[in-house]
Parts: sequence; C-alpha cells; structure tokens
Amino acid sequence: MKHPPRVLVCDDFAPLLASVAGSLRHAGFEVDTSATGIDSLARLRSAPYDVLVTDIWMPGMDGLSLMKLLTTEFPQLRVFAMTGGGPDFTVETAVSLAEVWGAERVFVKPFDEEQLVQAILDR
Repeated sequence: MKHPPRVLVCDDFAPLLASVAGSLRHAGFEVDTSATGIDSLARLRSAPYDVLVTDIWMPGMDGLSLMKLLTTEFPQLRVFAMTGGGPDFTVETAVSLAEVWGAERVFVKPFDEEQLVQAILDR
C-alpha cells in the first residue's frame, strides 16, 4: 500500500494555514506547516515531501521565488499555489507566473479546500 502523500503547507496567514492543513489532515495526508518561504525551503531540504502547497505573496522569500528554486532542486515535487492577490501584480498575473514556475494549479483565495484535496488526489 502506498503511503499517504506527505504535504508541506506554507502561508504567512495563520488562520488559513491552519484551515488548509486541517482539511488535508482530515483527508488522510501527512501534513507539516510553515509560515515562510525560507522555512519551507529548509524543511524540503531536510525531509522528503510529495506535495508543496504555498501562498504566493509572503514577506521575505515569496512563493514565486520558492517555486523557482524548486524547479531545479526538487523537480519531482508537486506544487500547488494559493493567492489572494498582492501588491505587485494582479491575481491573473500571479496565477500565470505561478503556472510558469511549476504550479500544477493555482487556487484564488477564498477557495473550497475540498477542491485542493481533490487536485492532490488526481494524478
């Protein structure tokens, strides 16, 4: 039997981080959380993960910068992005950039977390 997907969720907004992580745990995934891109990168380098779910706009290393690093360092990692918009780009531009840098799908906040669960299960 294949192990449940191990997922790292990264978002600087604690209530959303807890909600997404809770939905994924409820679906049977092994879930760890991180509030920064830098911490997420350290976690990815120290333990194997199957999936990263990351916010795009965060202070410090944002999700786009994180995804750029991951395309070469962890090419097999499945990546899903979340965005509610940000100061530099429209939501549409953020979605396009996330897709360019490897996001399988981008969820615009607020979104139905069951859709994220299903997207991870679909393969």
